[in-house]
Amino acid sequence: MLTSKDLNQIKIIVEDVVEQKLEQKLEQKLEQKLDEKFAKELKPIHKTLHKIQKDLTTTINYFDNSFLGHEKRIRKIETRLQITESL
Repeated sequence: MLTSKDLNQIKIIVEDVVEQKLEQKLEQKLEQKLDEKFAKELKPIHKTLHKIQKDLTTTINYFDNSFLGHEKRIRKIETRLQITESL
């Protein structure tokens, strides 16, 4: 048979378990809210970085193509003038 002391101890244990579960849920909600806020704040930065990356790729491609065009012209000129590179 359970005594009142036993019942009080069970009640305390149940309250502790419920409190721990509530704390865990609150922590999860807080983390979720912080993650959402962080993601929301990072979205414009991500867009800007994406645009910069796109612009950089375009610039690099332009200069690569330009260099290749110049290289072809230089080789043609060297061939016509019969100039060879000395290593």
